[in-house]
Amino acid sequence: MKFELTTVIACRPDEAFDRMADARNETRWNSEVSRSELVGDEPVRQGSAFKTVNRGKEYAATIRTYERPSRLVFDATGTPMDITISFDFTSEPAGTAVAAVYEMRPKGFMKAFFPLMAPAIRRDLTEKSRSFKAFCES
Repeated sequence: MKFELTTVIACRPDEAFDRMADARNETRWNSEVSRSELVGDEPVRQGSAFKTVNRGKEYAATIRTYERPSRLVFDATGTPMDITISFDFTSEPAGTAVAAVYEMRPKGFMKAFFPLMAPAIRRDLTEKSRSFKAFCES
């Protein structure tokens, strides 16, 4: 299932990109993420891997595309689902437009219930987008 949203953030594209690319920041703006750590060496770049705990479930996330400051793609795998998240950062007069596409592929029993959860997931992603905006603008 695919979800798309766009947010305008009052900061430069490179700043928004860097904050999103380093998934360790997610604990600062996503209340559902209790842990996120870099697996391997700095700096964060294409191929960087993270272990993240979201809603009590562990995910392994890897940066597939790292085209600073315009495009960032993560692939995340976990027991409940696999997710590909694409971000496009575009400069505009008000700051940066961040277009996000979440492609969620539920596994197991989640496949049956996932379509029923779509409205709640969309609301949650919209709220997380607002939280990321506030994090970047602070």
